[in-house]
Amino acid sequence: MTNKNYPKNEMSRSSEQANISQHIVEMAQISPYQKAMICLSGRDTNGKMAYSHLTYRQFNQRSSDLARGLQQAGIVRGTRTALQMIPELDWFCIAYALLKIGAVPVLLQPSMGAQRISYCIKAVEPEALIIDPELQKFQRFQSAKYPSVHLQISTKRRWFSKGISIADLQQNDPTSIQLAEMRNNDTGMILFSTSCETDTPKPTILTHGMMSSTLELMKSVLAMSTDSVLFTTFPLFMLLAPALGIRHIIPPTHTLKANKLNPKFLVESIWDHGITHLLMSPTRLMLLTQFLKDEAIFLPSIQRMGAWGENYPAHELQRIHYYINNETQIFPLYGMTEAPIVSTLGSHKIISETQIKTERGFGICQGKAVDGIDMRIIEVSDRPIDNWSDDLLISNGGIGELVIRGDSVSKQYYSSITDDAINKIPDGQTIWHRTGDIGWLDSASNFWFCGRKQDRIIISEEETLYTIPCEAVFMQHERVYRCIIAGVGPIPHQIPVLIIELAPGDSGKYISSLTHELTELAQTYPHTGNIKHILFRKSFPVHPLFHQKVNRKQLTIWAAKKLGKTLPDTSDPESSDHIQAAIYPPTLEEDAMSLSAEPQLSETEQSGSLPETSITVETVSDTQTDQVEQPDSSIPGDSNDKPKFMNKVKTFFGKMIPNPDIDDDDSINIEELPQAAYITAEQFDAISEAHGKQTAPDENETRIKTDFQPSFDSASVKPITQADTDKRG
Repeated sequence: MTNKNYPKNEMSRSSEQANISQHIVEMAQISPYQKAMICLSGRDTNGKMAYSHLTYRQFNQRSSDLARGLQQAGIVRGTRTALQMIPELDWFCIAYALLKIGAVPVLLQPSMGAQRISYCIKAVEPEALIIDPELQKFQRFQSAKYPSVHLQISTKRRWFSKGISIADLQQNDPTSIQLAEMRNNDTGMILFSTSCETDTPKPTILTHGMMSSTLELMKSVLAMSTDSVLFTTFPLFMLLAPALGIRHIIPPTHTLKANKLNPKFLVESIWDHGITHLLMSPTRLMLLTQFLKDEAIFLPSIQRMGAWGENYPAHELQRIHYYINNETQIFPLYGMTEAPIVSTLGSHKIISETQIKTERGFGICQGKAVDGIDMRIIEVSDRPIDNWSDDLLISNGGIGELVIRGDSVSKQYYSSITDDAINKIPDGQTIWHRTGDIGWLDSASNFWFCGRKQDRIIISEEETLYTIPCEAVFMQHERVYRCIIAGVGPIPHQIPVLIIELAPGDSGKYISSLTHELTELAQTYPHTGNIKHILFRKSFPVHPLFHQKVNRKQLTIWAAKKLGKTLPDTSDPESSDHIQAAIYPPTLEEDAMSLSAEPQLSETEQSGSLPETSITVETVSDTQTDQVEQPDSSIPGDSNDKPKFMNKVKTFFGKMIPNPDIDDDDSINIEELPQAAYITAEQFDAISEAHGKQTAPDENETRIKTDFQPSFDSASVKPITQADTDKRG
């Protein structure tokens, strides 16, 4: 997968040298004065953004000087060194200094929080810790949870800093340092991944060979050349960016959370540096799209966009196309920490071909596997699998769990036999990774994602609902910004609940009409007919680790509390292993026309009334209360195990520290409805006329049509217009 735009001598790597830092050494020789990293340092007197930068020569020299100092301090090959730092210029230099001497950086994201970081420290037991002084003051109170750390280094000199500083270690020596000879299977770094909200962070081993393979995939999928300028907010991609041989714009610290992104800063950076490639979460890209629309801004320098971390709604892909070149595509990248890039599909094909199937409940098409990745679909099971067998496979078109293997797929976790047993399947000399994602492969080997395995809703012993096919049906409605399907109640008799986040600017007017339309929409499709409970929220909480994924666990707890139901008990995997019935027949493609056929109405629907539906309209913020009512029981050492006095002290000081994830203005002015059986639109209009109120929808408000019958043999999508974008925005 070599990009022809790269110099040949740069790509001719020695088979004996697999150290990922070798890329930096070569770039320092090929293009010593090319800017490697550019970081915002403030604003000048005229209000213009000011930047600091390192050329490849400076970057290579500084990382080599730090490597010598770290070696003299006692950090050698194989030393696990935790980096509890804010991603800035020094973060990159220290990380590559560790890689040069063969040490193992352990990346700890500050956004994980002190409790999760303490758990990660305990899981990996690093021997050294490099920490920012801003974070060190909190670490002092957690010193008992760092028993394995024998060497602590502060990035700056501060009066309260503990241990030596980086400035004490740096040695100016113009000679080159001897890189540690690493093989492809040698551990390069350790990252922590969480596959869903209920999991504790898993220490994922990234080998030097795996990181090199990921580099090649980034070059190929994003079509990068030596002239490319990249902006990304993902720690792994940020750390690999200098090895790509391109210019990399480092995002400011305050923009590393999805809800803190300042689109104005991003647009200024694009104009100042001619950014050609963006790689961010869909949440951030949607914020950017809204800003471009409001300010009527066009981005001509963008050549390609990548979206990673969550699903990217197709209608949002259509919106952003108005503000970039016609040839520019957005590539939603399907991947995870254990395998950063598994498959991808361009936005042009999504809009013109796969979107129509997604809206009808077939899942989200993630495209074909990239080079070097093998995909298979196996039976859904919560139990460990000791050895690979072809008997695990599901026939083409059947829904099951996706397993993958390849050079860019992590083969094991660090010192975690339980995680390896649950998520890995040995197959001779290779290892299959169980992604925990449910989906199916079509005849062209495209993977269609249908949701997480742990999010499936088992409503009976014969039927299981998967989240994405159900949610895609309701995402068609113009007033729905985001939605999730949550299951409450005991397994195998869970109750599916639809939770709606209204579109930005929607005041909640005519909420009864909206509920009626959503209920009609649910009854139109066979796999959503059992959804009869609807809840509304102004905003969704996000995952505390990634800050862009919707926190389904928290919303499920909230829904169960609102409906007075219990949470599903997943402690006994045997209770759900035998319930694996898909929502469709075995081959989805062969039965595509069955979804577009005229739905069979029940006797109740034929009589003109809809089934009973429970509706709850939330009128106040629940974000803050949700976060304190349900502690994260997945993390060992929960506050419930501490004395009551310490809990009170922790609560007192916790109130003094603002939580950036809480939206203070989460109230919504929505008309309260009686908590009774659902009333039809005709009954609601009759009641409103009796009270002398005008409650009919505006003339400009249109209901979504549910009688559309697509033909997938010749599916096409009508090109959107600016009027359509304005109407949705």
